[in-house]
Amino acid sequence: MPDNCQLRPVAPDDAERMMRWLLDPEVADNFGMRLRPTLSSIQQWIEKASLGQETHAWAIHHRAAHVGNVMLDCIDTFLQSARLSIYLGEASARGQGVASHAIRLALEQGFSTHGLERIWLTVHERNTRAALLYTRAGFRIEGVLRQDFIFRGERINSILMSLLRMEFNANNAGTAKSLDSQT
Repeated sequence: MPDNCQLRPVAPDDAERMMRWLLDPEVADNFGMRLRPTLSSIQQWIEKASLGQETHAWAIHHRAAHVGNVMLDCIDTFLQSARLSIYLGEASARGQGVASHAIRLALEQGFSTHGLERIWLTVHERNTRAALLYTRAGFRIEGVLRQDFIFRGERINSILMSLLRMEFNANNAGTAKSLDSQT
């Protein structure tokens, strides 16, 4: 597990950094950006996310630097579910376990603090590195969304994955207290 990896809410000061990352083709292509971001659109997104009703967004800090973001959005309070998304904008943070640790922290937030029962995500079929990361975090494949993603102008499949609270608890029983006992 990487040292000094923490989450904090995204803040207005993060907007310029986020814009730089979202303009990087490696991040944008894998994240599925539909529109070219502007500083104004990112600032509006941060403001909306700060309300915490439909989105919980965190800045990933590693070694005292903001290196990416992880979020839970599409929050459905009735179904107690949300979608997980993550990106590391700083290439130097990739391959060091930062994303794994940030995902674990976001899952803990989702299941314990926000009372979710199911966290889901989609990943396009060519992003095998991310799919492996999610599998190692405990996510299970639920199905294939045929030609659901456009990657560099080509339609490709997405993989739908999810993790249930009880699975997260069982996977982490040896390393942490059960989340059921925290809520």
